[in-house]
Amino acid sequence: MSASATITTFDQPVVRRRRWLRWLAWFGIALLAGFILYLAVAVPWMNRWGATDAEIAAQLPGDELVPVASAITNRAVTVNATPEQIYPWIVQLGVDRGGMYSVLFVENLMGLHVTNAETIHPEWQNLAVGDFVRFTPKEYALNPGPGLWVREMDAPNTMVACFGLETINPEPCTMTWQFVLTPQEDGSTRLLLRGRTAASGNGFLDAAGQVVTGPVFIMEQRMLETLKERAESLAAQQ
Repeated sequence: MSASATITTFDQPVVRRRRWLRWLAWFGIALLAGFILYLAVAVPWMNRWGATDAEIAAQLPGDELVPVASAITNRAVTVNATPEQIYPWIVQLGVDRGGMYSVLFVENLMGLHVTNAETIHPEWQNLAVGDFVRFTPKEYALNPGPGLWVREMDAPNTMVACFGLETINPEPCTMTWQFVLTPQEDGSTRLLLRGRTAASGNGFLDAAGQVVTGPVFIMEQRMLETLKERAESLAAQQ
């Protein structure tokens, strides 16, 4: 009994370690399966949220800025307002202007002190090609900060910008934001946001970029929904 008890006591750490390794292996398998499911199902859904097949297939202003893309997103909403009533909200984007119309909690958690405008401000309607739309305040610890360099404007239907830093206007463009507003017969407007990311030449890096699809989708989805809410609310008052 004593020898048996000694052996059992001696084996307990080994048994616990094996049990722990089994659980760790199953956790790893579940994590890998979840990641594969995320890439195979969730990412394609997020990359075309709200967009029609025709919108996805369409050639849009700004596509030529990133002719070879490793990732393309098309996200869209129907807005019960005209392009003329929606476009001014897009023009006043910027943390030091009308805000980003996205998830304020996340933005301010990063110390951006963003406030989303609830009306159209005439003083922010002078955006022009070559201007920089700020994603961080002018006085920010991590500056030079990221933002958008405006490349094309065709009011009230198109605004195209390239991502860059306030000190670097990338040439050629490596990532786009393409706002396209298409009026519908019923008086509504399709608001489409397309993003094209240039291929890096490294397949692993291009694939790894898909990991951040989720957070980017959440922010862009909220921005489109807020633009819709703001434009419809103001249009209803006119």
